Amino acid sequence: MSPNSVIGMSNKIKILLVEDQQLVREGLKGLLSLQDDLRVVGEASDGAEALEWLGQCAVDDTPDIVLSDMRMPRLDGLGLIRALAARGLRLPVVLLTTFDDAAAFDEAASAGARGFLLKAIRPETLTEALREVHAGGTALRPSLTTRMEARTASSGADRSFTAADRPDPLSPKELQVLRLVASGRSNTEIATLLGNSEGVIKNHCSAIFSKMGVRDRTQAVLRAIDLGWI
Repeated sequence: MSPNSVIGMSNKIKILLVEDQQLVREGLKGLLSLQDDLRVVGEASDGAEALEWLGQCAVDDTPDIVLSDMRMPRLDGLGLIRALAARGLRLPVVLLTTFDDAAAFDEAASAGARGFLLKAIRPETLTEALREVHAGGTALRPSLTTRMEARTASSGADRSFTAADRPDPLSPKELQVLRLVASGRSNTEIATLLGNSEGVIKNHCSAIFSKMGVRDRTQAVLRAIDLGWI
């Protein structure tokens, strides 16, 4: 009998699975269910839904780890990490991404991800990574681990901010732009989707920040979630 087979339900590593593609989410859930020491206690299709789930989950179902896709609608994995930190929820987040590039890694490192893994990895690599993170470690591509530690050490920025208590309402177009910002899209991508120039989108973002009393995209998304705008 495997040592893991005698692990009680209460001793399993509890995971909140956040993935917008249902087929991928079901596949991951099936994979994790095969492990005696891992248990999926909740599911969400994006970061905003994950925050809602966390706000009403039973104490016994409070996750030990959040396993999240990096790119999702409404609120992506990076925004979820920042939202958790803003709410004082110290949950380690492991991000899954389709694209293997240094820029995405730097974004994840800056946000505070404890894991950054490609979706193309072997199943056993994922499950071992979750155990490593649960034990207090990190699950990062070895070649970039040093870069992450350097960025984390040098990043002393305060995530707190003072937003407008009652922000001016956004126009329909501004709200549309804000929701695309929350999905992790760049100004260039938003411009292409909406048929505008990048300059126009930058102007919309500036107006959004001004109305909401925030200074950047992350703060705007967190504030929008609090206001129920996204």
